[in-house]
Amino acid sequence: MLLKEFNRIARPLLEDPRLQKLAEYNHHRGKTRLDHVKEVAWLSFLWGKRFSLDCKAIIRGALLHDLFYYDWLREGPKLHGLRHPDIALKNAMKLTLLTKKEINIIKRHMWPITVIPPIYKESFLVCIIDTFCSTRDYISSKKFNVQDKL
Repeated sequence: MLLKEFNRIARPLLEDPRLQKLAEYNHHRGKTRLDHVKEVAWLSFLWGKRFSLDCKAIIRGALLHDLFYYDWLREGPKLHGLRHPDIALKNAMKLTLLTKKEINIIKRHMWPITVIPPIYKESFLVCIIDTFCSTRDYISSKKFNVQDKL
């Protein structure tokens, strides 16, 4: 039931070639950027359900939070961590119409590295889950792959 709901909301974005292109970019320790955003979206969705949050905004914002097309370890702007939320937001706005919540999720997902905190519970949740997933990718010797679940 949860997987069906997730897929119903996520499918239109996941079928877009501009989001699928993230599969071409490595992100964290052997994961593609597409793997990463799907994992963040899935785990954020599960926690969002638990807290009765706006799960549509959570899924969409999480899928789009790292929508940039360069290998951040080798190229792209200086201070990538501070700048890529704005790059991802510009790319996401070319892909689909966004709600204020979705915009905030994308723009504030790097807090506290970026100074301004999220204003919505959904944004804060995605920020925490993104940090959790990224940290786990770097410290874990066992690769977690959300593809096995979705």
